[in-house]
Amino acid sequence: MTKLNLSEKSKNYYEENNIYEIFSLAEDYPNKIYKSLLPEVKNKVVLDLGCGTGKFMEKFYKDTIKYYGLDLSNQQLNIAKKKVKGNNVEFICCSAEKIPLKDNSIDVIISTWVLGTILEEDRRKKVIKEMRRVLKKSGSIYLVENDIGGEFEEIRNRYPDIYRTKSYNDSLEDNGFDCYSKFETEFKFDNKIQAQNIFSNIWGNQIGNKVSNKIIKQNIIIYKSEKEV
Repeated sequence: MTKLNLSEKSKNYYEENNIYEIFSLAEDYPNKIYKSLLPEVKNKVVLDLGCGTGKFMEKFYKDTIKYYGLDLSNQQLNIAKKKVKGNNVEFICCSAEKIPLKDNSIDVIISTWVLGTILEEDRRKKVIKEMRRVLKKSGSIYLVENDIGGEFEEIRNRYPDIYRTKSYNDSLEDNGFDCYSKFETEFKFDNKIQAQNIFSNIWGNQIGNKVSNKIIKQNIIIYKSEKEV
């Protein structure tokens, strides 16, 4: 199991999930993702696919009819369960390649930086197919992803060489996703040292040493796909 990334096989997502939790809480400190998607989940049956430690569950679940939090990591879900205790919440520990929900049972699927952690293209397509299977007619999928450019991409050596981010985002568009929203947000850590340590733990010291501030700008794109009637 590798350490220096946030892929599905990364130690940072399992044994060292405390590192991931700090990273997750710092990301999108202004809550722009929440503000953008809240109108879409109100009074809906929602699946948070790859919910992690429950960052978005905690924000959204009170406004929904039913909220499913699905994640492959039991360690991540254990943290989420301490945050979210609503009667309308259900946790599912499994792979997104085989979602244990009925066909046409979900109004809205939210997935934040999940598909990119699956390195094999055929498996990504399998997950997308499963998402569309459980989605109700006229239901919607929202994928929160990194957009091209910005300080976060530059620190991770994905800018000015944009190939990796562009090719991944292009693949989403090829699979029927369109841009729903774009905006700049930011990470906010307690201090620069914490930010450097978290980035070093996830991506290595070379990347961590590029962090120069506790605030890191990030470009976000939210993709949307609707189920065809």
